[in-house]
Amino acid sequence: MADKIFIDTAAWIALLNSRDALHDKARLIMDNLMKQKHPLITTEFVLMEVADAISSPTVRSKTIDFIDNLLSLPILLIIPASQDLWKAGWQFYKQRPDKEWGLTESVL
Repeated sequence: MADKIFIDTAAWIALLNSRDALHDKARLIMDNLMKQKHPLITTEFVLMEVADAISSPTVRSKTIDFIDNLLSLPILLIIPASQDLWKAGWQFYKQRPDKEWGLTESVL
């Protein structure tokens, strides 16, 4: 089986938001991954960031539909949020002050 590809917040947002500068590129990449049935991975923490980023009342229903569709996507493994995972991510985040990634990206 092929290695899973981690899909981060920015990619999900680009797919969801048609005005995002990377929307077309993200759509093309995701379409190819879907055709190949390539295994994907993300976390509940990432999905929380997506919902937080695109949460205004005018687009909230679109965000809900998008995430609901992700939850039923057979090729997507969603790592559940847990206190242990959060703590491990927090330790990793603290150990890498040289990086620009955020806490959510440190969790997996």
